[in-house]
Amino acid sequence: MKRKIRINPKTKPAYIPEELINESFVGDLDAYANAKTLTIAHPSASLEDVERSLEIVLQDIQLRMGKREVEVRS
Repeated sequence: MKRKIRINPKTKPAYIPEELINESFVGDLDAYANAKTLTIAHPSASLEDVERSLEIVLQDIQLRMGKREVEVRS
């Protein structure tokens, strides 16, 4: 799922879409970042959950880039 997070460069607040807030992305959240990406973890997510989630996000990116066949699950 792709979402837009808007950050005001002057005042620094970030706009988080309401649907994420409704999914309990509130309070102090762990974030993992490098020079190119930012991952914000749900407060109840374990590191294993974050890892699996990132694998799914990577698969989604590969699909959007046309680099991966769609897998049909039954």
